[in-house]
Amino acid sequence: MEYYIAVDSGGTFSDCVVISGEGKMWTGKSPSTPPCYEKGIVNSVYDAAESMGMTGDELFSKCALFSHGTTVATNALLTREGCKAALITTKGHEDAIIIGRIHQKIAGKNSAEVSDMSLHDKAEPIIPKKYIYGITERMDYKGEEVVKLSLSELDEIAEKMLAEKIEAVAVSLLWSFKNPAHEIAIAEYLKKKMPGVFISISSELSPVIGEYERTATTAINAFLSKKVENYLSQLGAALQNAGYKGEPLVMKSSGGITSISQAMDTSVSLLMSGPAGGVNGTLALSKMLNHKNVLTADVGGTSFDVGMIVGGEIMLAEEPVFDQYNVTYPMVNVVSIGAGGGSIAWIEEGTGLLKVGPKSAGALPGPVCYGKGGTLPTVTDANLVLGRMNPQYFLGGKFKLDAEGSRKSIEPLAEKLGISVEETALGIVEIADAHMGDLVRKMTVQRGYDPRTFALYAFGGAGPLHACGFTRGTGIDEMVIPKVSSVFSAFGIAQSDLNAVAEESITLAFPVEPALLAQKFALLKERAGKEILASGKAKDEITYKQEIMVRYNGQKHVIPVVIPYEIKTEEDVSRICDMFEAEYEKMYGKGTSFRKAGISLTGLRVRALGGLGLPALNLVNDERGEGKEPNYETVYLRETGGWTDVPFYKFDDLPKNFDRQGPAIIISNNTTIYVAPDFTVALDEMDNLILHPCK
Repeated sequence: MEYYIAVDSGGTFSDCVVISGEGKMWTGKSPSTPPCYEKGIVNSVYDAAESMGMTGDELFSKCALFSHGTTVATNALLTREGCKAALITTKGHEDAIIIGRIHQKIAGKNSAEVSDMSLHDKAEPIIPKKYIYGITERMDYKGEEVVKLSLSELDEIAEKMLAEKIEAVAVSLLWSFKNPAHEIAIAEYLKKKMPGVFISISSELSPVIGEYERTATTAINAFLSKKVENYLSQLGAALQNAGYKGEPLVMKSSGGITSISQAMDTSVSLLMSGPAGGVNGTLALSKMLNHKNVLTADVGGTSFDVGMIVGGEIMLAEEPVFDQYNVTYPMVNVVSIGAGGGSIAWIEEGTGLLKVGPKSAGALPGPVCYGKGGTLPTVTDANLVLGRMNPQYFLGGKFKLDAEGSRKSIEPLAEKLGISVEETALGIVEIADAHMGDLVRKMTVQRGYDPRTFALYAFGGAGPLHACGFTRGTGIDEMVIPKVSSVFSAFGIAQSDLNAVAEESITLAFPVEPALLAQKFALLKERAGKEILASGKAKDEITYKQEIMVRYNGQKHVIPVVIPYEIKTEEDVSRICDMFEAEYEKMYGKGTSFRKAGISLTGLRVRALGGLGLPALNLVNDERGEGKEPNYETVYLRETGGWTDVPFYKFDDLPKNFDRQGPAIIISNNTTIYVAPDFTVALDEMDNLILHPCK
């Protein structure tokens, strides 16, 4: 029998999902092993193989497809551990990427950081100013050549870069997305002059308007290129040594997977690789549960990631930000904050207030209770002190937690605050929950969405532990804890097909010529389709989804409008305006549309999907019986003001008709679900836990 394997390599754990050709599923989990992440990846597959009753090498030898999500690009950007990169741009614009936009000083910061003026600073340059070179050339806004490209200057620049031992070059010229001729000429010249040096040009990577954003995206792509290439090469070798005979596929930020070679060329496309898997998993499960609007809430060791599915469609980010840089490469709309199981609790000097995060203990040393050298108290340590976790049954009993160590790590904070260790631990958890809840509200209310119309899927190692806390007061009425919640991003990767997104910036006022739109969409489909076909893995016919970015004249923000038909007539164009105004009123309220303002389009997008022939999942569980009675252990609760006897259930021992009100703790092999006293929990036929706040 053939098996399909997917692994999400995170900051703390590597998660594995294995699916058989018959649709049966197994999971595995192993600590991440930085900087050699491939070891943890292979170990997670071995862990899954053990639960299947076979060896890891045997499983790898029967693997039909291996897909992977990674944090290596994100980590390399945040730690500035990329390669020695240079930038070539239009002369006179060398400082554009350093100056940035006026909002760059606060880009990506939370509300507390925005209000603290001392934290306002520009992003650390990806490429030092001495490696930014201006070249004589110029295209105008129509794509017509105004100044010829100076090849003599290019030769001089190349000599300087060779002397500096530059490893990668980003090329971003003015209006190159309208006419890429100069960028293509520079790339061809440098490939001959500097063999082995990675070349990234903006007109191929990100052909959209916005000089700073396009340049930043191209520069980041060059900066990350060697790190990603080395990592993926090492991963390929490790999988081959383990017995896998094929080429692994890699999860992209846009919500689909691609070949290793394509991933190496577009390192920037991996910045949301892991979170994109979680959103894809939510999309797959939401179709089974008939949820159209869903918030994804992934609580890992280092971050809290929230994504959105609206009307059964994954939302792409309008202006994704990474380490204060705006990126224009298509990415799922996932927003992250530094709040996770490994977030460190501390006392702020001067105010004496208890704070949590954004710094994290990560995989090494990790929380104190892991016993790997950690000394600073984390959210995980606080949960353990409160009794919400069983120290003897972490990871199904494979890993024992040091509860006493957690308590000792929190004692210094309790002494400074003048309260008990338990109250301090409760404060740590509630502060973390509050940070997460703020992000949930930001993703809904502040964007014009009613959270009462959304279900929320909580996953990640700590998502089910905190779901009751961070949804309280948000208006969300239904939460889903997937059966495979602790490895849900890996589950999403296993459910992902090949994906490519092609975009073009174009500003036109309606009415627009139908033939022009049809021509533009045809070219975008061709571009996206080529990427799908290049993988050599597509088994189904490529399908395409057309979108137009539309706005009222004078407004900045656009609304993507899906066009489910071929544009042929003026009536087809008029329908676009009708659909835009319908979406506008959905977002901002009935009566807010105002066609007299005029309507414009600012861009076109095509999403291409190539099916991999993945097996259909069979998640219905007919094997549950009457279940077993729970054990009772004491948990420190705010609602009772102290230690309270609470039932502890093992997930595998739940009865088929399980349905009760909290408080309750449910322990699975890879996660813990905390059901607060004011919530109910029930088990559905696919072994998902469904939580509702009490009315």
